[in-house]
Amino acid sequence: MIENAWYQKAGWLVLLRPLSLLYRFISKRRRVRLTEQAVTMDVPVVVVGNISVGGTGKTPLLIYLVTLAKSLGFNPGVVSRGYGGQATSYPMQVSDQTSPELVGDEPQMIFEKTGVPVVVDPNRVSACQHLLDQHSVDIIFSDDGLQHYLMGRQFEIAVIDSVRGLGNQQLMPEGPLREELSRLNEVDLVVLNGEGPFSYPGALTYRLSPTAFRHLASGEQKSLQIDQFGSKTVYALAGIGNPSRFFDTLMGLGLELKTIPLRDHAPITQELLDQYRSLPLVMTDKDAVKCHSIAPDNCWALSVEAEFAPKEAEHLAQLLKRVVNPNGE
Repeated sequence: MIENAWYQKAGWLVLLRPLSLLYRFISKRRRVRLTEQAVTMDVPVVVVGNISVGGTGKTPLLIYLVTLAKSLGFNPGVVSRGYGGQATSYPMQVSDQTSPELVGDEPQMIFEKTGVPVVVDPNRVSACQHLLDQHSVDIIFSDDGLQHYLMGRQFEIAVIDSVRGLGNQQLMPEGPLREELSRLNEVDLVVLNGEGPFSYPGALTYRLSPTAFRHLASGEQKSLQIDQFGSKTVYALAGIGNPSRFFDTLMGLGLELKTIPLRDHAPITQELLDQYRSLPLVMTDKDAVKCHSIAPDNCWALSVEAEFAPKEAEHLAQLLKRVVNPNGE
C-alpha cells in the first residue's frame, strides 16, 4: 500500500518524482487560476484542513471550534464536500432525516454533535451561499477545503498528526502532500494533533481526550470504566484515516483488543457487525453514525473531544473573536 511507503520513506518512491513534478506544475497553475476567481462571502470563512492526504483528526477539532464559537455568542455554520455520500443533488442540508450514506459520515457526525446548520456540496462556494440564504450565520467553518481556492477565506488552519507527521514530505504521488511543505508558512495557524516527533514553530497542540462509552442500541452514556463490558478483551473497529491512534486510546484505558481496521469512510453493514458478536465491539463516533439503526446489543462507541491547554484554548477564543470582529466591534 503506497500510504505505508510514504510514511516508511521507502526509497523506491523516487521513481514517482516525475509524476510529482507534473502534479506540482498543474496544482500551482490551478491555484493561481482559482484564486483569481475566488468568491468572497458576506461572513468570514474559516477553513480547517490539511496539506496531506489521509486522516489527521481534524473533524474533532472542527467540532471543538464550532462549539467554542457558539459559546462566544456567534452563530456558526459548517460546509463540507460530503465525502463518501451518495447524494444526487446539491447543495444538501444535513438533518435528522439524512444519513451518512447520503451526506457522508463526517458531516452527519458534525451535525449530531453540534446542532448547527451543516451543508454539503462538492462546490463549497455553492454550499456557503446556500448556508447564507437559509440561515443567519455569522461565521462559516469549512470541513477540509484548504485546496478549494474558489472559496474565499479569512482564516486558514492546517491540522497535522504529530505522530505520523508528513511522511517523506514529498508531493503526491511520491509522497502524501497535496501541497508543498512551504504552504504551512502561508496558513494562519498550524495545529498539531497529539504530542509526537513532528513539530512546527508556533503551532498549537490538542489531544483527543476520551469522555465516555456510548451504547449504540440504547444511546446510554457510560463512564470510562472498562469493567462494565464484562471482559477486558473487546473488538475495536475503526474506519478512519489512522486507526492505530484509536486503538492506542482504547489500550490506554486498559482494554485488550482484537482490532478491525477499515479504510477511511468504509460502510458499516449488518453483515459486518454480525461477524463480531462474541465480544463487546467498540468503534469510533464517526463509524457509529453509520450504524445506529442496525447495531447489535454488543456495540459501543468511544466518544472523544479535542482538548487544549487553558492558555491555548484562550488564544483560540481570541482568534475567533478577531476573525468575526476584525475591528473589535
